[in-house]
Amino acid sequence: MGLLRLASRAVMGDTDRASDFAKVIPELSKLGVRPADVSLLARSDALEKAPAQPRGKGPLAALGKNATWFVEVLSVERAGTPPLIGAGPLASVLASSPNTSLIGAMVMQGIPQTDATTYANQVAEGKILLIVGVADRTLGERVRSLLDRSGIQAVSYYAGRPYGTAFHGTGPGLR
Repeated sequence: MGLLRLASRAVMGDTDRASDFAKVIPELSKLGVRPADVSLLARSDALEKAPAQPRGKGPLAALGKNATWFVEVLSVERAGTPPLIGAGPLASVLASSPNTSLIGAMVMQGIPQTDATTYANQVAEGKILLIVGVADRTLGERVRSLLDRSGIQAVSYYAGRPYGTAFHGTGPGLR
């Protein structure tokens, strides 16, 4: 049975270099963020452009020795788009549902559609996307500050409800 999220809080950011995320991963762990709450998504060729040093192992090797922090690395292939590689809830949704777009998967996580479109375009241009699910605003501000200090671009904090919950209308079990 999957996890049902009635409220969603997330910090998002993107960057051109895998080395920026390689610096962030140990710090996220120190803040108490679990690997299951972190999504990373990029075009396969974007991770190969600027690998971190020392090089790690596996599909996320460009993140350096911290690549093994992610629990499960998935490959996502859609007709007409370059192959994506990722980890976390966002990659899991994309890999398990062949009809879900990247924008739709972000909207399901509580990201507004306009912002999800912007981030999806940035991934298509070769940027690496990071989404960190947080428990409350305090942790969200700490993660946001960490991402800002680490050179991550377009950092945003979102607090809302995922699509399909009572916030978006009534339905079975939501009355």
